[in-house]
Amino acid sequence: MRQALAALIELLESVGRPFASYADGLRNLDRQVEEARDRDSPELLQHAVRNILRLYGGMGSFADLILQTPQGVALPEQDEFYALQQQLFEAARDELR
Repeated sequence: MRQALAALIELLESVGRPFASYADGLRNLDRQVEEARDRDSPELLQHAVRNILRLYGGMGSFADLILQTPQGVALPEQDEFYALQQQLFEAARDELR
């Protein structure tokens, strides 16, 4: 899960504005996961995992994000972004108890 978060953060920062702002939210989630693991707290980890899964709910959510230019042309990084989104979702879902 942390590997997918780190890769998404790096990718979003590399494509710049306005997508880099999403990296801040993912970085916060990564800190939550790290803190839960450092404290060896299953409860905190489950809370962090649920927060990650909330990214994928509803219209206009993180799952709907498309990396594109202001003119609507998809960026070359879109395929990698989609794969990392899926990887994060699956890792979080597998971690949920």
